[in-house]
Amino acid sequence: MNWWQHLRKKWDDWCGDHEMEMSIRSHLTRNGYFGHTAKFEAVRLVAVQRPGWLQVYRFEVTARVNPGHVPTETRVADASSTAAVSSTSSSDVEGRSMKGRDMKGHDTGGPDLEGPDAEGADPEAEYHRLYGLVREDIRQNRSNVRVFEAESERKELFDRWSDGLICLRGAKGLLNS
Repeated sequence: MNWWQHLRKKWDDWCGDHEMEMSIRSHLTRNGYFGHTAKFEAVRLVAVQRPGWLQVYRFEVTARVNPGHVPTETRVADASSTAAVSSTSSSDVEGRSMKGRDMKGHDTGGPDLEGPDAEGADPEAEYHRLYGLVREDIRQNRSNVRVFEAESERKELFDRWSDGLICLRGAKGLLNS
């Protein structure tokens, strides 16, 4: 019986649309997560407009936080200061000497990526449970992806996106009635 449960879970969590899956993963990557390793759950078509060109999907995902991610707004705001820093050359960057080591520990002459503050293990991985919606308009070949940390925020957006559409009801849908 365990095999059937495993098969059913795998079927329930399967996205089935490669392009939609890749747009979700790239959205997660742009917003501070490791999108290509995210685990999907409960991917469902929850609203459609006849004849089927406009579709709204729901999904849940567990994604690992990318601690080295710099938000887009920060990258744009710091563009001028980054250019000034990158034009200067130094043999010491942030207290790290400019030497590296290969897998056997031999000096390669490149930047030292370990540094004095990187002693010990990597920081503990942090995972977030996210709730998302995808609005696909096949006529315009456009996918609009949104993810939220709270299920109520997803419900609010779904109410706006699904206005006038045919909606899935019940446990697998997002409608209350």
